[in-house]
Amino acid sequence: MTQKQSGMTLIELVISMLLSLFLIAGMSQIFMQSQKNFALERHLADMTEDAVFALDLLSKNLSLAGYSSDGKMDLFEINSTVMGSKISFNQDEYIRGLDNELIFRFKITDDKDLNNSLCTSSLKYNPNDILTIYIYEDKDGDGIPVFYCKVKQSSVTEPFNAKPLISQVEKLEFRYGVQNKNDVNNPDDDTFYYAKADDINDWKNVFAVKVFLVMRSADNNVTNTKMKYTIENTTYTANDNRLYHVFSKIIYLQALAQ
Repeated sequence: MTQKQSGMTLIELVISMLLSLFLIAGMSQIFMQSQKNFALERHLADMTEDAVFALDLLSKNLSLAGYSSDGKMDLFEINSTVMGSKISFNQDEYIRGLDNELIFRFKITDDKDLNNSLCTSSLKYNPNDILTIYIYEDKDGDGIPVFYCKVKQSSVTEPFNAKPLISQVEKLEFRYGVQNKNDVNNPDDDTFYYAKADDINDWKNVFAVKVFLVMRSADNNVTNTKMKYTIENTTYTANDNRLYHVFSKIIYLQALAQ
């Protein structure tokens, strides 16, 4: 007796194909999302590594502001034209800045002092030189925002060229910690506040710098929407689809705080 063989009907075949397509589409979506998440994590890791390097570098340098082993600082005016900044020191001032750039100085008494920073590591040691370091952010020839430093050495006529330290620095902002010494009725008042540069009357009262460093991803089209980031109470909106992140650090000026 011959047995009849049965197979899938056309409807069953169509249903199985649709189910397979839905399964493949779902797996593809999961794969694409995981790839996107991996890319975001990779960009954030790169940005964090660069930010930590830049903030540590700045911290090592700023901790020397106003430092001199003999306790004496000769008057040394900044040549604003040569340095490329509008900032200049008054007598006995060791730090001055704007909201987006900063200049500070210290006296070196040992060649090891030059090794504290990439900004000064290539300098030739001259005893009792005063080093003035200019920190700022600017665009390079390709339009990429870069964190720069420029050094003026008192024994050298011209400053060294600007050194690019970290790229993809979208914004660099400073707030200055100021000791409250305006209350004549309470001279022992040790309270402090953080202020913008225009609100500081006496830069010798500045004992700390709060640095805000906004890093962006090297690649564009990383996010679906234009990101927003906030520095203190001000919110900024990016003009592209890069990943942005704000890093901050408070750096105390040891020589001035004593």
